[in-house]
Amino acid sequence: MSPDFSIFKAYDIRGVYPQEINEKTAYQIGRAFAIYLKEDGSPVKDKIVIGQDTRLSSPILARSFISGAIDEGVNVWDIGVASVDMVYFASGKYNLPAVMVTASHNPEIWNGFKLMKSNVEFFPPKNLKAIVGSERKSNNISKKGEITRENIKESYLKHVFSFINIDTIRPMRIAIDDSSDTVNSMLKLVLEKLPIEYEIKKGVSDLKYEIGAGHYHFGCSFDTDGDRVIFIDENGEMIKPSVIGAIMVRHFLKKRQYGKVVYGADVSKIVPDVITAYNGEPIRERVGHTYISSRLKEVDGIIGIESSGHYYLKSNFYADSGIISFLVMLEILSSQKKSLSTLVSEFSKYFSISEVTFNIGNEDGWKFIKNIAQNFEGYNIDWLDGLTVTTPDFWLNLRSSNTEPLVRLNIEANDEITLGRVKKDITDLVKNYLK
Repeated sequence: MSPDFSIFKAYDIRGVYPQEINEKTAYQIGRAFAIYLKEDGSPVKDKIVIGQDTRLSSPILARSFISGAIDEGVNVWDIGVASVDMVYFASGKYNLPAVMVTASHNPEIWNGFKLMKSNVEFFPPKNLKAIVGSERKSNNISKKGEITRENIKESYLKHVFSFINIDTIRPMRIAIDDSSDTVNSMLKLVLEKLPIEYEIKKGVSDLKYEIGAGHYHFGCSFDTDGDRVIFIDENGEMIKPSVIGAIMVRHFLKKRQYGKVVYGADVSKIVPDVITAYNGEPIRERVGHTYISSRLKEVDGIIGIESSGHYYLKSNFYADSGIISFLVMLEILSSQKKSLSTLVSEFSKYFSISEVTFNIGNEDGWKFIKNIAQNFEGYNIDWLDGLTVTTPDFWLNLRSSNTEPLVRLNIEANDEITLGRVKKDITDLVKNYLK
């Protein structure tokens, strides 16, 4: 029996446990991944790496995935509970295919898989559909694969500390959101090696309040699987990821004098402004993990930026890491000897809205956006990722979700009055069309 193929998303496999994704599904996906790697000609070598987050269903799905893979004669290297960037590290460092059992930021009832070929090469999960649930098996399986278990924490720690000069980190007091046990267990090992005093706080709302009321240098919140991080300044104000990206871009370009930087189509204009100002080459790309990482690798760029808090680094196998991004920001703040709010103020040139989503129901997303675009004839328009309209005073991007019946709107302007006007106009356009 084939699984619910709706779990195969644009960048990963994800569904509600156990209704949409369960032990049987995980077994089929494990088999399919092993077969796919062999048929694709990918260098399977002697094993697949697997790690998992701390969801209650993760050990169950990991065991079932492993059973499927070893039944196809492929060995599995189980590194246990790990942040997703630890899995990226294992794939890149040892040039192995890998899988992370996680549903990223989705609620606890969800789970799934992030899959990659050797050296952190992502591929569309839909490539497994033809194999999952079929009777096809690998040819010439002489014996079942074997499972090995090894702790890679020390190797991973050595890797993440290679991004900073640890001797330059000055004493600081920080607060950390407790929502990711997967990340926090690893982050504690990192912080033990630094002159940092830290406290774990419950949830982002409490984190913002506690920071604003206390005496912290800053706070941060990590995604459940650890591939992204959000920063909060000493006043309890959440910092836009585009601004953090611009700060990091300046840091790396000042070190290297030149480099290519890839950024998502919905990232603030401050990012390409900084790239150009510091002799970098800006490269705009479609929003999404696979697109940014693949393009960064393709152009041999130094850093990739997404507005959702993902920061991709060349020396991290072109992958993203919340912990490495956190360490880089620690080094930047230590060298600047400024508060985070003061540093951020230097990059807060534009005004933007929080991303707005519209549920379009049964409407075709592409057709919907094309109809909205008719209202912008004569404007500077591009279709790299949905509709982007650019003027001297503002830009906006309207794009379809890859996984839900939603369109997402981002707007940025030179002043608040223009921002408010454009937001009202485009919102009215969308709502009138949906009537």
